[in-house]
Amino acid sequence: MKLTDILSGPTPPTASVKPVHFKDTGIDDKWAVVIEDLLTPTECEDLRSLVEPLDGEPWPAATLTAYSGLAVHQQETRRCGRIIFSSPVVAEALLARIMPFLPENITTLWNAMDITGAIPAVRKERWQISNLSEDLRFLKYEAGDYFKPHCDAVTSIGGKRSFLTVHLYLNHEGLEGGATSFMLDYKDPENNYVKVDPKAGSVLVFQQRDLYHEGSLVTKGTKYTVRTDVLYEKV
Repeated sequence: MKLTDILSGPTPPTASVKPVHFKDTGIDDKWAVVIEDLLTPTECEDLRSLVEPLDGEPWPAATLTAYSGLAVHQQETRRCGRIIFSSPVVAEALLARIMPFLPENITTLWNAMDITGAIPAVRKERWQISNLSEDLRFLKYEAGDYFKPHCDAVTSIGGKRSFLTVHLYLNHEGLEGGATSFMLDYKDPENNYVKVDPKAGSVLVFQQRDLYHEGSLVTKGTKYTVRTDVLYEKV
């Protein structure tokens, strides 16, 4: 299959967006939405086929970026497989699906201190969505895998900045556990979680700054997702 054929069809008519409800959690000022049924089951399989080894070999273990900038393995924090597939074509097609479901105050950020941080807000900067990062991170969580609580880093690439994360769920059949769980304080064992369960074809979009979350333990089956960044440029 050609890359230009991936996501070349129309958006499913059942696609719809709903907010992640953080009310009364202590993080009700944070922003996240789920776009349900954005991809068809066939499209999910087409994406997965881009990276799934034909010989059934294990996926490389996902790493963390240390303060030194080096990639390190820390299985006590993150345990899953990861394959990075770089494709501007697929990234552009995925963003075209997502954009109609994002509100105007997210496609263009202005005075959005909680998302951009204080400096852009004080300077009255406007940041507009430019593109998705072409580095599509395919993740494979098998039974026993997890990603402990963390915040996604706001990164800078060639004058652009990432303010949002995109998580595309590729499957859910036979899967138990593996929710994306948001939290107020990852150090509090009594913390109330807001969970988003994986559903094939659905996309979770959420702010990166100060929003703690985890990839909860997979207890049965295998979870496949694609993660990438929404890049903004100053206008």
